[in-house]
Amino acid sequence: MVCADGCVWRVHPILAAYIADFPEQCLVGCNKESHSPCCLVKSRDHGDLEECTYCSMVDTLKTLQWKRRNKQSNKFNMEGLCPVYEPFWKDLPFTNIFACITPNILHQLHKGIFHDHLLQWCLGVIGEKEMDAYFQAVGHYPGLCHFKKGISAVSQWTGMEHKEMERVFVGLISGVAEDNILVMARSLLDFIYYARFQQHMDKTLAVMQESLTLFHVRKDVLVELGIRDHFNVPKIHSLVHYISSIRALSSADGYNMEYAECQHIDYAKDAYRASKKCDYIEQMALWLQHQEAIHHKSAYHAWKQLRCSETMDSIDGRPGGEVDDLDAGSRMGDPLDEGAGDIMDRLSVPEPSGMLYLSYNLGGR
Repeated sequence: MVCADGCVWRVHPILAAYIADFPEQCLVGCNKESHSPCCLVKSRDHGDLEECTYCSMVDTLKTLQWKRRNKQSNKFNMEGLCPVYEPFWKDLPFTNIFACITPNILHQLHKGIFHDHLLQWCLGVIGEKEMDAYFQAVGHYPGLCHFKKGISAVSQWTGMEHKEMERVFVGLISGVAEDNILVMARSLLDFIYYARFQQHMDKTLAVMQESLTLFHVRKDVLVELGIRDHFNVPKIHSLVHYISSIRALSSADGYNMEYAECQHIDYAKDAYRASKKCDYIEQMALWLQHQEAIHHKSAYHAWKQLRCSETMDSIDGRPGGEVDDLDAGSRMGDPLDEGAGDIMDRLSVPEPSGMLYLSYNLGGR
């Protein structure tokens, strides 16, 4: 790798954090999804507040090899392992893969704890129609999302919509839910908001732990109302690892999968909408090639205009920034502008931009 001083160094990276959703975490940890991917908690104890010991790479590899040779292993079954005998992290130096698994705010908190659990628990108390009516009755306010049709009609939720629901949820149920339900909901939402902090101190982590403790104290009200029979849910257990993970790997906001999930909009959803919805995979790939070519060509033009502007400034003896961009661009005499109309006539795909023909020149088509 080239360092900041221009020297080339040989770098040996060490795996310190692994960002993934829950199924992939279990795949990396070589365990079933009914067990925790990073600790030795039993499947029936996921609803407890106690934080269990992290798994050991050495012990896990020994158990896998014992299972591979003897076909039977009680420890293999107790830990909920899967027959993955050659995991990719087997020979990684200075790494504990189980301690590298990071919290996942998007899937564990927004879509998991809030949407799949807390919202469903409150729907069991209030009712779907009444919940929709409360969301519709929320007043309009600048910067606040208004669910004019309620929430039951939405089939796919994004992380942004979950955040907008969380902003008004406590106030929305404050007049209809019992005090115990309200305190339980507020404690979980407090935990979610503290987990999203970009910087933490001992005080914020202590308050975060208090919120989680309060939830476990008040959660039995759901059992009394017949809404839940148990809390043996892996995502509920994952909350106990947040504080230790933040102390070891810094803020959980830095490992949020929401940043990567946003690429689905650019590389999948927008590309699919630009296709004809039939044999769309090839059309999506071609559309993405066009967008990438346009991006590179636009960056090249911006760089060329800047160089031309600097050259003209040096010739005229004027300070930088006085050359008009359009004049500088007209001095280039770019040969790509010639015959652009003939190229556009030969295109068989819809025109997403006025510079689509540039992708054909740049890509050699």
